[in-house]
Amino acid sequence: MTAVRECREHGGRCPEGVVDFSSNLNPLGPPRWLLQLARECVESGALLKYPDYEYGLLREAISGFYGVEPSAVVPVNGAAEAIHLLPLALRVKTMVALEPTFGDHACLEGALSITVKRIHYEEVGNAFMPPSPEDVARVLKSVAGPAIVLLSDPNNPTGTALRSGWVEELASLTPPHVTLIIDVAFKEFSEPLMLKRLDGLSNVAVVASFTKTLAVPGLRAGFVFTSSARVRSLIDSARQAWNVNGLAECVIRRALTDCEGELREYLRLTREVVRVEREYLIKSLASLGLKVFKSEAPFVLIRHEGLENPWLMRELLRRGYCVRDASSFHGLDNHYTRVAVRPREEVEGLIKAFREVLSHGLRRR
Repeated sequence: MTAVRECREHGGRCPEGVVDFSSNLNPLGPPRWLLQLARECVESGALLKYPDYEYGLLREAISGFYGVEPSAVVPVNGAAEAIHLLPLALRVKTMVALEPTFGDHACLEGALSITVKRIHYEEVGNAFMPPSPEDVARVLKSVAGPAIVLLSDPNNPTGTALRSGWVEELASLTPPHVTLIIDVAFKEFSEPLMLKRLDGLSNVAVVASFTKTLAVPGLRAGFVFTSSARVRSLIDSARQAWNVNGLAECVIRRALTDCEGELREYLRLTREVVRVEREYLIKSLASLGLKVFKSEAPFVLIRHEGLENPWLMRELLRRGYCVRDASSFHGLDNHYTRVAVRPREEVEGLIKAFREVLSHGLRRR
């Protein structure tokens, strides 16, 4: 259990009664129509029968919403399941990870005896800059196969978005025994998810999630999109038969079809709100003298020189606010914290708590 704790640490484990800035969920909260769909799915008996283990209707719903072929989609139990399934299904010997990033892959390093090679984002001013596709390709030349490259766009916890064409350039430079895994769990907070541009790239697999954009972390559902029939077949073979439960299948399928218009409008409003409220959060934190990094995600990463976690996190928790100590991310130390975008009135309370904690911290020194 200790080994798992060391490689797996996430936000969202806050005490009752505090404001949770550790979870990167949609600040709008789940739409009413989605909650109504959940009620209707329960009433229609979604909990009383097995879902279709081939998920034919769900595949069609996902493919129709995003404009791709149903055969290119594999439903999964959230993006986290896909990140665990892919190395297993592809029988990977080496993983190349762009760090710091979502860290569950570190658990697989020991469990599957996989070699992990790490390439780091470079901290430049108030931004984390990704390596160039050419830099990653140079590392891949020395990697034994089969292998995968783990990418996040935008990246968790830095908020860095890959420039247009970055993935396509790397795909063109990647050896045939390497598959690129692109985690886009936070993409729709900044722009629509355009899967068609990657159609035809057989060495790319996109991992997407509905959990965060719809603010329903308890409803585990996502999908893998890839043009590779071989990769799709391997994922389908490796996943358990009913990996997406009946309630999640029903709610997400109907959201993508029966409520397509409402969903597109909700996503449009989400992008607008996150852009405005993220800027307010950045300016508010920076006004306290904290270093705040540029972000295209529903969260920001901050650096607090002179004050360390877990002390900072504990002091904020005492004042009713829960943030994410980012020191568990590879390459970051206990001077980094991740803060989610939340409604403005909650941010104002957090800033007041930060001001008190920072003042107290300076007196400690």
